[in-house]
Amino acid sequence: KNIGVTHLTNGCYRLHPVEWNIGEAAGALAAYCLQRGVSPRQVRRDSARLADFQSALVQRGVELAWPVLGPV
Repeated sequence: KNIGVTHLTNGCYRLHPVEWNIGEAAGALAAYCLQRGVSPRQVRRDSARLADFQSALVQRGVELAWPVLGPV
């Protein structure tokens, strides 16, 4: 794995489902960019492209946010 995080945030990122989610999103972004002839940076900077990419992730069943379980 090659994720640049601090030792504090690693407590979350080290869990396998989170790692899988990051890898799935990264692979989907690479495919999205190749199909459209854009760079990942262009997707991030353009709100319409970002929304389109996020919609594509949701259609694939990729989680985009932490679930809300209620008061802690």
